[in-house]
Amino acid sequence: MHKMERLDIAGYHDEPVPNTFFRQKNDTDHLAIILPGMGYTSHMPVLYYPARLLLFLGADVLCLEYDYSNIPDFLQLTGAERVQWLIGDVTASCQVASSQRRYQEITLIGKSIGTLAMGHLLMSDTMFEKAHAIWLTPVFRNERLRKQIQQCTQKSLFVIGTADPNYDPVFLAEVAAKGESLVIDGADHSLEIEGDPTQSLEAMKRLIEAIKKFLA
Repeated sequence: MHKMERLDIAGYHDEPVPNTFFRQKNDTDHLAIILPGMGYTSHMPVLYYPARLLLFLGADVLCLEYDYSNIPDFLQLTGAERVQWLIGDVTASCQVASSQRRYQEITLIGKSIGTLAMGHLLMSDTMFEKAHAIWLTPVFRNERLRKQIQQCTQKSLFVIGTADPNYDPVFLAEVAAKGESLVIDGADHSLEIEGDPTQSLEAMKRLIEAIKKFLA
């Protein structure tokens, strides 16, 4: 069992970072942090079900709920400035979440631009030296992220669809040697099969099974 609450997080420019923190009622040493995409929130399937899985496995789970696609000031910024804002929010969130208990295990799950934050965290913060990194539809087109992934030593799972504009089979083959990968044929950037809800649900099942196996 767990309870749902909000953590007081001051992010970029000391602005509050929307979040939901699921705290296990029993003791746990496992923390999972969910990093959404630009407009793909933690309430949507690709992030909602992995979060539920981590809760089932006994972890505390922090779901960040930033939605930069609805923040005009964010949209007016350059790409580099947007990443700075994102990293400011995520870094502050991780510091607050990690202070809730004495965690021994951390799982990061990032979707799309959330993977940009993951790359920064894994390369710059010793807290994540032994973290499990789950990269959902990573932004492989971002050169900085590609270099960070190549340097990454943490155990990783990469999940992407062949209809995702970020899909790069050559690069994926290179980084897959660092961990595990799940490629879903025909899946788009939301890991959905356009026009086929049944196959989209099957893709979600494969995603959850892959994460469960990865964390076992």
